Amino acid sequence: MIQKKRNGKLQGCMMQLQLTLSSHRQIKVSGLGGVPTYISSSTQVKVTLGHRVVYVLDLWVTNIGEDVDVLLGMDFMFSTGVRLCIREGLVILPDEESILMYGEVVQRRQGLDLPIKAPTGLHLRSGESATVRIRYGQSNPETDVVWAGRGDRWVMQILYGPQTWATAVKVVNISDRDLWIDARTPVARIVEYGHFPTAGRFVRPGLRRYQEWQQLIFESTLSAQARLRARRYEQMLQDEEPPVVQTRSYQWPTRLLMRPRTDAEAVRMVRLQDEPIVTPDVDPDYSGSATDEE
Repeated sequence: MIQKKRNGKLQGCMMQLQLTLSSHRQIKVSGLGGVPTYISSSTQVKVTLGHRVVYVLDLWVTNIGEDVDVLLGMDFMFSTGVRLCIREGLVILPDEESILMYGEVVQRRQGLDLPIKAPTGLHLRSGESATVRIRYGQSNPETDVVWAGRGDRWVMQILYGPQTWATAVKVVNISDRDLWIDARTPVARIVEYGHFPTAGRFVRPGLRRYQEWQQLIFESTLSAQARLRARRYEQMLQDEEPPVVQTRSYQWPTRLLMRPRTDAEAVRMVRLQDEPIVTPDVDPDYSGSATDEE
């Protein structure tokens, strides 16, 4: 009787949604009640997530029970980019639209989200890297999480100190051209535990995508010995190039060279100070006689 009710309810749901079941394929599912089950009924549906994301996929239909009509597995959520926020009770869609799972009011709290930027712009050649120190400020390094960022031509790696939290990040140029990163570009973010970065290409350390980024760094960078050989080769090429300004070559001096003397030598007298002006003495008798005559 219960089985008939379930089948009737399922058929009513299929008719309401105007779906047609197909039994050409069969799949084995483990975990439904702890007993392996074979599902042979499927139908093709169109799932619209948000306003612009549409998926056409095959749904396997079975008597799940507990008023559950359709079961979407984690493989579907992973491929579509759907996130489950259990603490807030929300389902976050790819276009950041939220769907309430339980309750009546969406209770979302904006967590701490601080960008990590380089103090000055970074100029990196192909395979070069630069280290940016993490300044936590008002955040707590023991509880907050550092999310690694990535650009089109650069990838970063999180560096840890003696403590258990991250102390710096290393930005690596994985392209074959020179790279310039502006000082306003966030290379990583400090996010409160349990929250996600607001925007950008960021991933939490330990995930599979973060490991793939580390593999890109390993493939694009050179060892210390290889960088030393490259610098020596560049220096050798610079030494072989001709100088920009042509200079005369002189012999190494072995003795003091004297200036040659000329036959006609002229001596120039230098007068350091002017000669004093001497005035002749005036005879007093002479002046008196002149007065008498007048």
